[in-house]
Amino acid sequence: MILLFAILPPLIIAYYIYQKDKYEKEPKSLIVKSFLFGCIGVIPAIVLESFAEGLFTNLFLYVFLGIAFVEEGIKYFFLKKYLYKKADFNEPMDGIVYAVMISLGFATIENIAYVFGHEGQEIQVAIIRMFSAIPAHALMGVIMGYYVGKAKFDIDNRKTLLLKGLFGAILLHGLYNYFLLSKAGLGIFAIISLVVAYKFAKRAINESLDSSPFKNI
Repeated sequence: MILLFAILPPLIIAYYIYQKDKYEKEPKSLIVKSFLFGCIGVIPAIVLESFAEGLFTNLFLYVFLGIAFVEEGIKYFFLKKYLYKKADFNEPMDGIVYAVMISLGFATIENIAYVFGHEGQEIQVAIIRMFSAIPAHALMGVIMGYYVGKAKFDIDNRKTLLLKGLFGAILLHGLYNYFLLSKAGLGIFAIISLVVAYKFAKRAINESLDSSPFKNI
């Protein structure tokens, strides 16, 4: 039951995003691979974040460089290295789909670790993260994938768009973590950052769908 609470939320969001890709769905094999890339990405993230924890004593630097840059950089690596050049990546929405799958694969393993790492509070932690950290990872994926999806079909602005995708995700991740971990009572701003990101994500998904070359087929 506890394991179900840990893995079901990211799977539900993954299914939702997959269903949103309504004009030309991605092969299920690539969806699964994307999700597994995210799962695998937890391993180097743990190593790098352990190193960063001893390197950065300032909270702001630690959350942005030691956590957000590390985790989003790993997600971006898999997206750009293994999925970006696939022939099936043939519309802007695909960037969002693949990036979110990677993010939710990462979030699933991270969630299992957090939930089972709080003995006696597993269900409470799972419920809290169901409405916070899990959607946050998905929103970071949407931001990254939106710009990477645009970059795929905009040669003139490709480098700029790719950087926007990476650093947009890092910005949301860093702000969310900083507000959440700050001892200055800034937790409400973590929620606000997710609300703003959600509104951006809705527009990004709609725009990506509207620009699909398969829309009128």
